[in-house]
Amino acid sequence: MFYMMNTHELLPVIKAVLTDKRVIITAVVVFIFMDLCAYIVRYRKKPKTAKAKKSIAATAPAPAPSDSEGGGDDAGGDEE
Repeated sequence: MFYMMNTHELLPVIKAVLTDKRVIITAVVVFIFMDLCAYIVRYRKKPKTAKAKKSIAATAPAPAPSDSEGGGDDAGGDEE
């Protein structure tokens, strides 16, 4: 019929199974495969961000415009 092992007889069998190379290698491969599957499920692509172009004018403050509209060197007239 069915033979029931007691704990004293069962422990050496469990130790022999758990220390077998094939069992250890299989457990490691299964763990790595499940970790890879979990990574693939959680993976999200990062959205593309628009990179702002660096300009020299943006870093240096612009000079304040003068209040006088009279002719000066920068009045925009023809110089001869």
